[in-house]
Amino acid sequence: MSILDELRVIKESHDLEEFRRDLLAAVNARAPEGSDIENRDFAFVCEFSERLADAEEFQDFIPSHGSGIGHRRKKLRVDGYELDEADDSIRLLVADFKGENDLDTITKTQINNVFAQLKAFIEESCSGQIWSSSLNSSLQTRELSGIIEQRHELKTDGSRSVSRYRCYLITDSLLSDSAKELSIDEIDGIPVEYHIWDISRLKAVSSSILGTEELEIDFTEFVDDGLQCLKACQTENYESYLAVIPGNVLVNIYERYGSRLLEGNVRSFLNTSVKVNKGIQKTIRAEPDKFFIYNNGISATATSANIRQTEKGPKLVSVKYLQIVNGGQTTASLHVAKRKDNADLSAIQVQMKLSVVLANESEQLDDLIQKIARYSNSQNKVSDVDFFSNHSFHRMIERYSRGISAPRNPGATFSTFWFYERARGQYFHAQSKMKISEKKIFLRQNPRAQLISKTDLAKFENSWRQLPHVVARAAQKNFIVFAEYIEKNYGSDGSRFDNEVYFKEVISKAIMFRFVENMVSAAKKTWYAGDYRAQIVTYTIAKLVSIIEELPSGLTLKLNQIWERQAISSVLSQQLELIAKFVAIAITTPPVQSMNVGEWCKKEDCWNKVKELSISIISGMEKELCSTREIDLIHKDAAVQAKEDIVINGVVEVVALRKAGCWQRLDGWTKQFSPVFGKEADLLRLASRANWVPTDRQAVVLIKMLKRLEQDGFKTS
Repeated sequence: MSILDELRVIKESHDLEEFRRDLLAAVNARAPEGSDIENRDFAFVCEFSERLADAEEFQDFIPSHGSGIGHRRKKLRVDGYELDEADDSIRLLVADFKGENDLDTITKTQINNVFAQLKAFIEESCSGQIWSSSLNSSLQTRELSGIIEQRHELKTDGSRSVSRYRCYLITDSLLSDSAKELSIDEIDGIPVEYHIWDISRLKAVSSSILGTEELEIDFTEFVDDGLQCLKACQTENYESYLAVIPGNVLVNIYERYGSRLLEGNVRSFLNTSVKVNKGIQKTIRAEPDKFFIYNNGISATATSANIRQTEKGPKLVSVKYLQIVNGGQTTASLHVAKRKDNADLSAIQVQMKLSVVLANESEQLDDLIQKIARYSNSQNKVSDVDFFSNHSFHRMIERYSRGISAPRNPGATFSTFWFYERARGQYFHAQSKMKISEKKIFLRQNPRAQLISKTDLAKFENSWRQLPHVVARAAQKNFIVFAEYIEKNYGSDGSRFDNEVYFKEVISKAIMFRFVENMVSAAKKTWYAGDYRAQIVTYTIAKLVSIIEELPSGLTLKLNQIWERQAISSVLSQQLELIAKFVAIAITTPPVQSMNVGEWCKKEDCWNKVKELSISIISGMEKELCSTREIDLIHKDAAVQAKEDIVINGVVEVVALRKAGCWQRLDGWTKQFSPVFGKEADLLRLASRANWVPTDRQAVVLIKMLKRLEQDGFKTS
């Protein structure tokens, strides 16, 4: 090994240990001081699973611990789960958390032992014998056992409601070289697959350009020599290919990789809609040889493609980060037809348009994939709201989060920021090119405890808007409801939201939300039984707002006080704890005893029940409240100021873009690709002239036109 290779290995080892220290610090921040092993394990599961959610490995993960001894004296364990409606799989997770200062290695023997406990839990649940086992578990875990038993049950037609069990092991250790390969198992003919996420794999995902794992699919594992294809076109940003994929091959790939193949918006769409198209099903059964003619096929993106020249022409051998951006319903319908109806797919061929995106920057790459998905679905039910991630609202929150520092704590010698992650992986990518000294400064100014994602913000806001039953649904479903609210209320200039007052209120809600999370966790084994923390938190926040709204004097909470303190006062803390105790009882006692609590919490009837709870305002809370009229005036003044700032900034931006030659380039681009007429054409010619300064209104028209044409493909820089 050369000296350079040795230095590279040393640096990689140092970076991994530093990444692990960051993970442990985040876990410790979640676990109250003096926490027992169970609470620390729970904190580890929450932290690790949220990072996996950022990497799109999970979408609606539910932490849920259970351990004990089964009826055959087998050890049982589970630490969380997710029901994937897109492919009817059940994802189950088990944790191995060391938490020690030194990085340890997890061996194949240890891995097999942990997975054996998880498989035993599944088997006991399938057979119904879990109810007679000595399982130390929460109500959530018992309900999970019931779900597994119900979905695994053999139907009259010989099928089952679960397609496969995807088992995950998460660990803060390093996977040993001897444990790289894991065999696929089964329970009563249902496949059981095993996935290991060690600290190295988590770091690799966090450091990747997309903030998610660039899964590589080798088509030669499914069809000899790969897929027949033709190159359609190529630019500096992408390459396009046309291919034909056999129906059985598409289904086999989908069965192996599941909903990870579906672009996030398409996955969310499938989860909230009927995924079996009757027209597709009819063609599969009656005219499979005409499927290629009748069906539009699928559109997909990838970050790289391996093409091999053969005697029969070019073959698509493998791709990285394959995402189906259109045709998710086609894929799911073929999967259902084969799995549930045992349909013959041998005559079915599916056309595939593959766009290989070549961008090098994460934001540019994510943006291009989003646009391909948007335009591919322009004629389908996937609405603009589903692509809300690129809305101006998020750019605005990002801008304030980088520019407004939080008030310093007494004695602090530096300021901190609340880092808003508009694009996936921004937080880690910001650090990736830094020197060690620069990274320390960055982390001190942007602590991970003050990192907020888009789905986090949607939880904070919808809880405050008294929609806890919506927040209790999957993160993406809640995000879409929040997107609809912003789309409806944002207005032409966004001044209602684009101001410092709104940003500081959002952060105040974040501080309160996370305080309640920690408060509930700390109350374990007192008034909190360990079940449904996420639901208790959102219902507690919503109930607080509801109680204050019902006061006769028209009052609201002084969110600005929370911002200034960067903390919750002792009085507000007591009030929130009082509410949380009532909420915990109310949401875990549904009207029908056998009803699943998780499903009950997603219903508006549950919220109505909580709203009816009689909970008093405690002494001293009056100091935490102020007149709603006063707050309305503050918001009105902030919106007026924001409008003025937007106008001023618009003029400045138009002039700056002229100096950069943007308007002149845009003028030439529109004549070639997207003509503009009338007032816009006249202003565009004027904007290209040296020393020309627009009026306020002219600047607004030019900026709006520029944003529209950027959507059509023009590049500002």
